[in-house]
Amino acid sequence: MFRFISFPFALWVLLNTGLFVLLYSCSAPTEKKAAVEQNVSSANTDFVTEVDIMVLQPTNFHLELISNGRLFARRKSRLSFPLSEQIQELHIKNGQVVQAGQLLAVLCDKNLQRRLKQAELRFAHASLEMEDILLGRWFTIRDSLKVPPEVWEMAGVRSGYSEALLELQNIKTDIAQTRIRAPFAGVVAGVDVQVYEQVGMGDQLCTLIDHTAFLVRFPVMENELSMVNTGARVEVIPFAAPDKSWHGHIESVNPQVDEHGRVEITALISDARGLMEGMNVKVLMISSLPEQLVVPRSAVLYRDNLEVLFKYTGGKAEWTYVNVIHQNTTHYSVMANPDRVAGLQPGDTVIVSGNANLAHGSPVNIKAE
Repeated sequence: MFRFISFPFALWVLLNTGLFVLLYSCSAPTEKKAAVEQNVSSANTDFVTEVDIMVLQPTNFHLELISNGRLFARRKSRLSFPLSEQIQELHIKNGQVVQAGQLLAVLCDKNLQRRLKQAELRFAHASLEMEDILLGRWFTIRDSLKVPPEVWEMAGVRSGYSEALLELQNIKTDIAQTRIRAPFAGVVAGVDVQVYEQVGMGDQLCTLIDHTAFLVRFPVMENELSMVNTGARVEVIPFAAPDKSWHGHIESVNPQVDEHGRVEITALISDARGLMEGMNVKVLMISSLPEQLVVPRSAVLYRDNLEVLFKYTGGKAEWTYVNVIHQNTTHYSVMANPDRVAGLQPGDTVIVSGNANLAHGSPVNIKAE
């Protein structure tokens, strides 16, 4: 039942099997080598860091002196009641903005109007007495410019004319004062009275604050006075609104040093809308230094307690020791460290980001913009 395979057919099968094994054994190392080379190339690519760069050029560096201060209104008035009367009208409330001459409150003037009528009667009677005395000297009241001063004064005292006239003028002044008006434009604060309330002379109606301009007073240490000049620009940032700022200029320097070694500086903020009396603020005073090598703070690192930055040279990072000369909130002014073999010149290309894990000679690529 078994059939024997012919010799030629068996030989053909053996030759094809050997050829297949030979081809497989030769191709496997080649594929393995290509895979290894691809992995190595990929690994090398992964270790190339992408960085941002800048070219150093001498420029102005902005020095910042930081202090804390408090706002004071440049113009503020405590408005009081001039008479002891009852409040008849009240036209203001806290936080209200008023204009110069605007009516704020009205006091009851019934008593004053009654006194006014009495004073007018007394003045009329005194005028008749004055007329009689002047007629005896061939003058009348209408001749006041012709009457000798000594005669006029004598007749006024003897008739009671001068006293009645003064009383009448005072009452008219008091009536005018029952209508209290704003002496200047501003915002109202400190209102603590109500309509129909009885008030005394000198009691407070409100405080009127000119909110268009504020003074900020802040201290600096005496060794920082070299940075302070009258007219220098300042930036004011309220603690209550750290994302906003106002600008002003230094108006005066108090020529005294206190027991803590501080000097009080006063600056004027001319356009101060949005600020409030008594606000606590941070004050930045800015002055400019020319011809400085300025880099962002992110460009400088600390290695072994020394300040370093990386220059970009031919696709590699070059470790460079530097000294920070000046600093502000965003930038450093730097120079090459003279105690180390280091060089830093205008025109050098400096790495400003992506430098946290770099070493000397690390390959880097510049980020595409």
